[in-house]
Amino acid sequence: LHKTFVDIFYKKAKKGIIYNNKKNYKDFISIEKFCEIVSMIIHKNLRGTFNVSIGKKVFLNDLVKWLNHFNQRKFKIVNYNKAPEKNFYLNNRKLMSKIKISNNLESLKKDCINLSKKLFK
Repeated sequence: LHKTFVDIFYKKAKKGIIYNNKKNYKDFISIEKFCEIVSMIIHKNLRGTFNVSIGKKVFLNDLVKWLNHFNQRKFKIVNYNKAPEKNFYLNNRKLMSKIKISNNLESLKKDCINLSKKLFK
């Protein structure tokens, strides 16, 4: 089974390890936002190919900081050097122009902090 970024983050955070991802970024979207977007696609009966994404650079260190928000454990920051940089983000303007919902970094941050609260009760 494929491990997601959040799966790996949580496994390592429980062991007291947080990766420094330098200036690497990806295009992340929360499951809550993904479901909202898919629901709108169905509701509007859209057809075609769309990039379901936030459409912006999400720096991995920011994502880690948000996900680690409620972690009370002491942790060690370790440089992550295992994989070459594979930075990317998608153009989602075609989709966003059709569904017209808020899809931004602030909502991703909020969703990550809410997830942090659940992970680190």
